[in-house]
Amino acid sequence: MSAAPSPSREDRRLFERRMAFVFVGSFITLGVFSPFFPVWLAFEGLDADEIGLILGLQIALRVVVCPLVLRWADRSPERADVLVAISLASLAAAGLFSFVEGWTAILAATLLLACVWSPVIPLSDAVALAGVRRLAVDYGRTRLWGSVAFIVANVAGGLVIARLGESWFPALLFAAFAIAAAATLRVPRFGRPRQASPAPLPPMSEPWLPAPSVFGRFRRLAPAPDLRSLLPLLLAIGLVQSSHALLNGFGSLQWTRLGYSPTEIGIFWAVGVVAEVVLFRFAAGPMRRFGVRGFLLVSGLASVLRWSLLTLDLGFAGFLLLQTTHALTFAGTHLALQTLIGSSVAEHRLGAAQGTAFALQTGLMAATTFGGGLLYSAFGADAFFAMAALAGAGVLLALLGPQPQRADVGGATSEPS
Repeated sequence: MSAAPSPSREDRRLFERRMAFVFVGSFITLGVFSPFFPVWLAFEGLDADEIGLILGLQIALRVVVCPLVLRWADRSPERADVLVAISLASLAAAGLFSFVEGWTAILAATLLLACVWSPVIPLSDAVALAGVRRLAVDYGRTRLWGSVAFIVANVAGGLVIARLGESWFPALLFAAFAIAAAATLRVPRFGRPRQASPAPLPPMSEPWLPAPSVFGRFRRLAPAPDLRSLLPLLLAIGLVQSSHALLNGFGSLQWTRLGYSPTEIGIFWAVGVVAEVVLFRFAAGPMRRFGVRGFLLVSGLASVLRWSLLTLDLGFAGFLLLQTTHALTFAGTHLALQTLIGSSVAEHRLGAAQGTAFALQTGLMAATTFGGGLLYSAFGADAFFAMAALAGAGVLLALLGPQPQRADVGGATSEPS
């Protein structure tokens, strides 16, 4: 059998351009929805309890639905077709917000959107990792455009809402999803994922999961046997990522209490995103040098330091410097996740692995957000010590857990069309 032809530089550039556009579209929607959806719910007359219930239920639904959709994508002849389908369905669901009124109708529209939208970014990551596998593209250089799009959408969305009012949120959201749907129409296509077996993974030294029978009729939601050996590191990554929950929910409030202006707080957030983009651009070399576990350990230790120092008033310059650690605490951890999946999972299981990681991280983030709110109400800034402990637990798990081996993926390579 002749070897598959080596991908050309132009093949890689074409893939990177198309995937960058996909990530831009996906993160524009996230950049509009995340900060302004709760504001619009309040504008529609919902009280805090109703808003909290809507947000909580849609998160719970994402945890259940996303892994199922990504497993379906793995079995489909072309993952790109699934991505296009759920992106168009998300556009249709987003359009409903222009017509719904009242808590029940808004809840129904939100849950429908959660079902079809939640798999978009994890499935995009699966397609991107297929490109890493087949074309040797740099994932970070492609993914960084999603981060840029997110902050641009934050700023642009804020300007639109400030000028035109909260009533324009549904139109703004629909426009964002229209851009995302258009981007997916040109997503790279590889055909059916290659059916190759990964190298044997080391046996688990601890019973990280109960026996399948324990799951009963929910066993379809449990990770398949070939993914269970990844769970210690996936859980470690999830712990470090979920330690950001208190910052995301109460960071701006804490800085406000310390006397910083909205402009200064906005600069703090912007510096974090800029640092994230820089790491995505230049992380390929350090990742090869330190590996997944080493990168995760550095990111986790940076998280412990970051959350511990957030209990203090470091001054404007001090917080600017501290926010640059976002490059490690978030972007570094995310790159460790994608490198782990890309190097340890056979190509035809990339979607299932992304779905498992998404469900785990989303569930941990939801629980930490709830618990973090209680801790912040009781202890104020000292609640960040709990986030440091959470990240520290991730570091310990990364140190003690087994190290999966690299997947041995074969099969012919087809270029993106």
